[in-house]
Amino acid sequence: MTEITTEIISAIKASDKVLICGHIRPDGDCIGSALAMRFICENLGKTADAVCDAEKTDSFDFLPGYDSFNAPRFNDYDLFIAVDCAIDTRLGEYRRFLDTAKNIIDIDHHPTNNKYGKINFINGDACSTCEIIFDMFEGTGLIDKTVATCLYTGLSTDTGHFMHNNTTAKAFDIAASLCRMGVDAGTLNQELYKNKSFSRIRLTAKAIDGIILFENGQIALMAITKEMLDSCNCTSDDTEGLIDYASSIRGVKISISMCDQPGGLFRVSFRSKKADVAAAAETFGGGGHKNAAGCIIKGNRYDVMEKTVAAAKAALDKLS
Repeated sequence: MTEITTEIISAIKASDKVLICGHIRPDGDCIGSALAMRFICENLGKTADAVCDAEKTDSFDFLPGYDSFNAPRFNDYDLFIAVDCAIDTRLGEYRRFLDTAKNIIDIDHHPTNNKYGKINFINGDACSTCEIIFDMFEGTGLIDKTVATCLYTGLSTDTGHFMHNNTTAKAFDIAASLCRMGVDAGTLNQELYKNKSFSRIRLTAKAIDGIILFENGQIALMAITKEMLDSCNCTSDDTEGLIDYASSIRGVKISISMCDQPGGLFRVSFRSKKADVAAAAETFGGGGHKNAAGCIIKGNRYDVMEKTVAAAKAALDKLS
């Protein structure tokens, strides 16, 4: 057991009530790591809740413990554990618990993490936060089938079902270990990737149909409007993963997805094969990983399109 694992287990054992919190607009790694840490705390005999500042969707209702996700039972907690959240402001409304918790643990794989915990375990080389949690608790007896199922979910989704360039031999090794612990990979993959609503499929078709190419096909832009969401009876949560369709176009080196948000805001995601899109996102106050980053931009739709494409072009130019 490593020194940081010992320190984290000691902090959990010294607490009575634990709140595990991920970032706003949670993805599979965020929810998987939050639930995994909740069950690890419960395996240590502690009362624990897992939350994110977002409306629950049915995308992850197959996960153990998701029925009680986002249902904090107390007004204060002894220990606050943040997972997969690089900046404390992205904890949303649950950030208020940072001020009352006796101890704070920050576990994350984003290299831009600002280390807001009293105990910080940040590994920017990990493919997911679930990889970090597996590394921490492997061999402790705290990873049972339930925890393993949550960890596999985060590992799979953050590597794009083991297709993104953050997929390493280690990621496959961990996936194999989790399967040996009882994870039913076939059933999980069905739930994660082959169980979409008809509304989501309709939105996907509209989003693909609206893709625009720039720079001789090297940049692909997908703009998802409020009108598109409304006509398909979808929300912005249903746009998760749609950018992968733009990224899959032959010759595209950077893909951009922008989605209307209330208040004249646009949620923008960048994906790249080699270019540093984290730098592009940082131009607008965002951040992330070299090949996957995001930001929020306020402005006119066409101005935002122009600005994001220009930022992507600048990232491409640095490859020359």
